[in-house]
Amino acid sequence: MGLTPTLWSGKRVLVTGHTGFKGSWLTLLLKDLGAEVIGISLPPQGPRSLYTDAKIGEEVCLEFFQDVRDETAINRAIEISKVDYVFHLAAQAYVRRSVRNPHESITTNVVGTANVLTSSLHFENTLGVTNVTTDKVYENRGAKLPFKETDKLGGQDPYSASKAAAELIASAISSSNNPHNIPVTSVRAGNVIGGGDWGEERLVPDLVRTLDVNSILSIRNPSATRPWQYVLDCLFGYLLVAQSHMEKTVNVPKSVNFGPENSLSVMDLVALFEEAFEKKLAKEFSKSPITESSWLSLDSNLARQFFHWQTSFTASQAVKQTAEWYSRFIDGANAKELMHEEILKYKVSKW
Repeated sequence: MGLTPTLWSGKRVLVTGHTGFKGSWLTLLLKDLGAEVIGISLPPQGPRSLYTDAKIGEEVCLEFFQDVRDETAINRAIEISKVDYVFHLAAQAYVRRSVRNPHESITTNVVGTANVLTSSLHFENTLGVTNVTTDKVYENRGAKLPFKETDKLGGQDPYSASKAAAELIASAISSSNNPHNIPVTSVRAGNVIGGGDWGEERLVPDLVRTLDVNSILSIRNPSATRPWQYVLDCLFGYLLVAQSHMEKTVNVPKSVNFGPENSLSVMDLVALFEEAFEKKLAKEFSKSPITESSWLSLDSNLARQFFHWQTSFTASQAVKQTAEWYSRFIDGANAKELMHEEILKYKVSKW
């Protein structure tokens, strides 16, 4: 299965969280496919963002700077937008921040999801909803086996638990508050990397900042492994789910994993970045104040079998591509032009 650009041409597509890292890339991808993109999000967070650097605001036909927890504002924005499809990405997505402020994560991720879903499913013209969660929705008991969609949901921190709860809420609302039987699928992916992520307390942005100013990199879990995944591979999966909704494919899964076949350790990723930047970093190791899984992997057989999805990049290749983007950007390249260049290369074999 590949993407069909004509299916997206002229469609009004809502992206919540469009000012975030993945939201910015998804907005540009959809625009490339010919969609009219509407954004709902908080203003970009932090001292810098891909949304600002790449002027993503120029790519949307309409945008609302609203908190998804505001039911009245969300209802009004979606009613005005008259959307054909919804990607719900807006979330509080930081584990450590969720420990510092549990209420923020729980209300944003659970109440926000409920608001977006109930409003979107109210309108008959909505063709479907892709609800973006995370690989951390699973109850991790340290078995060191790839998680399958049928595994038990859980979470050892407020972020993980709130995203698991958001999936339960999405499933319940799609069953009980869905008068038009609009399809809803939750997509699970994590450790998505690519150019332009400047998020707080994330390894790749921390690496880039450290390399840029020759400071000391603080590493919490050097031996931990994660399914590092290239951002366009991940978003390609989301688009395939959405396309199956739009084409009214039968028996579309209610939840699906998107992850690479192999994982890399934290130190493997650091070494690849050092190689790409041709710099060695000073490092310090610190104990994490919260419990973090030492091993995490996803079973993505369902995605491969049902959607014919496959990654174009191995974990190592994803790291190298990401490092190259940042290196060129730091040297003065235009963020949006770098994004367009990667999208052009990526879509050759995909649509």
